[in-house]
Amino acid sequence: MNRVTTIFQGKSLVVERFDHPEDCSHEDPKAELTEQTVVTFIERGAFEISEGGRKWDFKQGDVLVSAPDIKRAYRHFQSCPDDVCLSVSFTPDVIESALGRLSREIADPKVRGGVTSTFGYRWMIEALCSSDPLGIESAAFHCAVVLGPHRWQRLERLSGAGTHTRKIRRACMAMNSCPEENHSLTSLSAEAGMSPFYFARVFSELAGEPPHRYLVRIRLRRAAELLRMGALVTEAALKSGFPDINHFSKTFHRRFGLPPSRYSS
Repeated sequence: MNRVTTIFQGKSLVVERFDHPEDCSHEDPKAELTEQTVVTFIERGAFEISEGGRKWDFKQGDVLVSAPDIKRAYRHFQSCPDDVCLSVSFTPDVIESALGRLSREIADPKVRGGVTSTFGYRWMIEALCSSDPLGIESAAFHCAVVLGPHRWQRLERLSGAGTHTRKIRRACMAMNSCPEENHSLTSLSAEAGMSPFYFARVFSELAGEPPHRYLVRIRLRRAAELLRMGALVTEAALKSGFPDINHFSKTFHRRFGLPPSRYSS
């Protein structure tokens, strides 16, 4: 028996954690057909998958990559498994519009634990802790490009970004004027008339940094202004777009070298 907890849900992706209830009896199905593009981080435990006559063992730190319409069987080693997985599932249209159709000849579904997978996982966890949709989507799209089924393909060099200067400038103005709003890649890209992936790439090229980092920088600047004006830490955090006070304090400390409670003193 699998237990699924939805952590984040947007128009383009869903982040879920999979585990098993304690003291349960689990029976693996003979085979399952994958439905979406999914990047799954194994947080704990171990299991085996078989696909097309091949088998792979997965353990903590590894990443399981799934693409639509692949027949796959899972095998756990205990009657009550203890594996825990964090999965990022993408809607087919957002992947296809950004990276193209997947070939039926896919790469190895296993990404071994290492620097690349650890970087993606930690970015994902940090973004989830921030509760910032823009940060979560940015981390997820990074995982799709670097760890996902397209990872063995080199993306074509971006061209024509300059034609979107006005749209990116409007996005920057929207984040500057209302940093406290619930901005997301989905909403910003829809306003610009681009796919989330393409918007993120164009924004990075024209603004010099990814949109989520741009927004965090704007929010921190707004928070610093509020603190200098005498606002309390909680007030400064909320009015600048940080709903999680602990995350705000850590982020502020990293940026300014001291906690927000001491910034204005």
